[in-house]
Amino acid sequence: MPRDDLDTIFCSPAAVLAAGPTELAELLDLPDSGGGVGREVFAQASAVLAGAEVPRTEFASWLHFAAKVLGHHAYADAVAAAEPAMPWRTVWAWWRPVGAYRAKPNMSGDACAELFGTPDGRVLVKASALWTEERWFDAATGEPAPEPAEGEATPLDEDYDPDGPFLFDPEVKDGLHAPETWEEPIPLGGGRFLLVEARGIAVVETGTATPAGGAGASDGAERASWGTGEPWFAGPTANESPLDAARLDAVFGADWVIRVPAERQPEALTHRPTRELIATAGLPAWWAAGVASFKAAWTESGPQDPQPDADGLLQLGTFEWGYDGGPVLVHPQTGAVSMVRDGDGPFPLARDTETFVRLLEAVYRFMGACWDPWPGEPGHGAFLREVAELEPLSVDTDEPGGEAWEHLFAGITELSVWGY
Repeated sequence: MPRDDLDTIFCSPAAVLAAGPTELAELLDLPDSGGGVGREVFAQASAVLAGAEVPRTEFASWLHFAAKVLGHHAYADAVAAAEPAMPWRTVWAWWRPVGAYRAKPNMSGDACAELFGTPDGRVLVKASALWTEERWFDAATGEPAPEPAEGEATPLDEDYDPDGPFLFDPEVKDGLHAPETWEEPIPLGGGRFLLVEARGIAVVETGTATPAGGAGASDGAERASWGTGEPWFAGPTANESPLDAARLDAVFGADWVIRVPAERQPEALTHRPTRELIATAGLPAWWAAGVASFKAAWTESGPQDPQPDADGLLQLGTFEWGYDGGPVLVHPQTGAVSMVRDGDGPFPLARDTETFVRLLEAVYRFMGACWDPWPGEPGHGAFLREVAELEPLSVDTDEPGGEAWEHLFAGITELSVWGY
């Protein structure tokens, strides 16, 4: 299909809904480009539904959800205008899109959300998981909220159950479709519900036009699958995107990234790209996955040892596996990264420092998709393809460097979120 036709269909939610599942099914084999935001939203909704059959009005709810998850709020508004009879709609979402390999949200491992009431009548959501520190949200808007001071917010009773119909009621015949992970929506009152699962949290509400069977029922219209294609994204891939301070802060956390001004870097380090990386984007101060960890040998004042070692290399940090490990080194003239392990080496790890940091960052970005992939989401495979593209050595287990990366990657490719 020509790109212009794709743009024409996908630019309008009304056109997507009017096309219907039969015509849209013909779009499964699409060109790499074209369709823009609307194609992203349609592909995301189809991926989340994973082939489940729903009527048109309910598919509009899923389009609306996908638009909110992707941050395309104007498109979400257009979906709502195109189909006012949606049985439910998304108020806000902090949720990792299917096929989007991002470090946050990552609610794998003991995903938890608690409700708190404030003296001014607001309800706050406290979300946390094994790899997610406590985050607070305004339940009504989804805006991040500061952690209340002691005594400022009161936990809502476990029996807190505002009046209202149950959304996604499994007891309702021909009820609304819901993924298995949404089996226990938490009622917030006023027809709103909080959903909590490994990909994140979301607040949804019943639509203004409630089906005859109640809030948990569909509209009785003919059901159909609206596609089973893979997610699609218009923007550049992670490997194509620049590595900058904002990106590293988002992945590692601002408190866990070291940046060293040029004047504090050792004179021996003459590789300009490495110097610029350390000064602007930064180095992770600490990294961990499974039983493996990396600790930088630098602080904001500079390297712990500014002099090259006997091999003419500067130390970046240290890898530990719990049972062995060794120093991670950088060549001051070329930026190439190497390692000494168990007395062997130095052997190559990455062609330059930026690639080394990108490999560590990729592990964090793929954690959720590897530990808790959505049905059909190729977390492990997508991760290995990305790191192989970044640095072929990282997946060549016949080489010492590839064997070292295999142990580091095992934290998400072989071990669970619990590290075993």
